Amino acid sequence: MRREIVFTFNNMNEALTFMEMVTSKIKSKEILIRYDTGNGIRVWVSIQGEPHEVSLYSMEIRKIYNDIKLMRGKSGVYTYDISIILNKARLSAAIPIDLVIDILHMKGINAEMEGSKIRIVGSTTLEELVGIAEELSRVYGEMIDMEISAQAKRVIAIYSLLTGKGIKDSIKDLLEQGLLSRYGDTELLVLSMDYKHALLRLQELIE
Repeated sequence: MRREIVFTFNNMNEALTFMEMVTSKIKSKEILIRYDTGNGIRVWVSIQGEPHEVSLYSMEIRKIYNDIKLMRGKSGVYTYDISIILNKARLSAAIPIDLVIDILHMKGINAEMEGSKIRIVGSTTLEELVGIAEELSRVYGEMIDMEISAQAKRVIAIYSLLTGKGIKDSIKDLLEQGLLSRYGDTELLVLSMDYKHALLRLQELIE
């Protein structure tokens, strides 16, 4: 069985992101992709295989297309699927993806996570979200062998990203400001307060 589906896009970035996601998520030699920019931007996806395979692939490809369309925004709300952000980002270390939301909040951006999607009120772009994820990954990579609790790492990462300071200087500042402390007689860095209050203190420091 063979099926061909045609998708239209507003710009080449959308089309490229779509093709990247399809080839990343669907590992099959039976899928062929071609595009044309002559009269609008169109992408043809040709699927071949058993009927149930064609049906499953078609559903997955349409889901990817719908996720791309959500990024265009509706009534000022833009929706980004986390898988698209992570697929485009070059990550050197694993990150807690919800930390992206905390950073957006620190920047005064209205954002929330719903399931596998990030919803943002405003014009934050996919490229900006990918950049935040990559910077977080870089910072987490630097802290990977350091004795720091998970919550303390989050606060250090936020402070480092928003101030542009390195990890050591960030830790020094946060210790001096009382957001971090050593656990007992150990070298382990932990938060001196609960995470919610630490975020409020961070906001005061960064402003």
